[in-house]
Amino acid sequence: MLRNAFLSSIVLISVSTFVCAQKPKSGVPKKTVTANALSNAEKMGYARTNQYWGPGTYYSFAPGVTHMKMVNNSESVMRDLTGISREDCLAELAKQGFTEVPPKEVEKWFDPNKSKDIKYFYAPDKSYILQPSFKELEKSAKPGFMPYAAVDMVRYILLPKEDSLKVLELAWQYLRDLNNMKLLLVSFGSTFKKANPKAYPIEQAGASGWSSMRAGSFLLRMADGKPSGVWDRNEDIVRRTIGKPDFDLLIMASETDFWYSMRVKLQKEGYVLVYEVKAVTLLTLEPGANWTDEHKQRTLAYNGGVTMDKQAIELYKKAPLPPVLEDLNQLLHIQ
Repeated sequence: MLRNAFLSSIVLISVSTFVCAQKPKSGVPKKTVTANALSNAEKMGYARTNQYWGPGTYYSFAPGVTHMKMVNNSESVMRDLTGISREDCLAELAKQGFTEVPPKEVEKWFDPNKSKDIKYFYAPDKSYILQPSFKELEKSAKPGFMPYAAVDMVRYILLPKEDSLKVLELAWQYLRDLNNMKLLLVSFGSTFKKANPKAYPIEQAGASGWSSMRAGSFLLRMADGKPSGVWDRNEDIVRRTIGKPDFDLLIMASETDFWYSMRVKLQKEGYVLVYEVKAVTLLTLEPGANWTDEHKQRTLAYNGGVTMDKQAIELYKKAPLPPVLEDLNQLLHIQ
């Protein structure tokens, strides 16, 4: 789901940073690390590299590198559940208070196909449904044993149709979390069933990158028989159109070795919010490809996306119809 969306929409999704594990030199005392200096993943204490994934294996860059490992929010918590074994992940979920959803309580809004081979878990406070995905790492399989790693975390929230303001708050909280983690905003877009891409006021929001988000969405239209361009804030567009039939909002972001997305769809049950985090470097590549070469290309593409996002500011300023670039903190409602 997330992999296809990223690959088809924009090349900025590719990720960066070559990881090289080094042994400490003999005779050099090891630094003492206090509990407060550990990330959530380190505090969990589960091995994130072993003989099946990590340096020296096919999945040599697993479980990936994060820009802001000390950030603690909903997305970093989900990210830190990836890159560990299936057994360790299930043990951690139990430790945190997740409970498996009984088959008779699996509902169509988060499992429309009633899949028998997928397990769902209630959050400790039952505020969301969690679906962890475990991948067969066949490229690292040993005779008689197939390793499984947690590669993908999806959580589902259902809100009533009358709760559009809550949906907006959760969407903007997601943007704040992405910004706090120093992620690249790959895309932000919204639409609905009968949205007209040429309508004014603008009916579809669209941005690729934080600078684009600051600029807003652009529409070229005819006014008094002459072409005229207009910019509009993406938040204003979403506020005008949320609640319309088949309303659909999609936000995607990336960092070095992880992909993130949030999707909001208005269905007959209400607003269905789907959050996903994927550990990209645990994926199996097409035959003939290898992770060393692949990671170099992802690094170039990711760094190129970051550079393009920064350069966009000057391009907007030189545009024939320049937008007013909104302050990012104000856009994200950061006090």
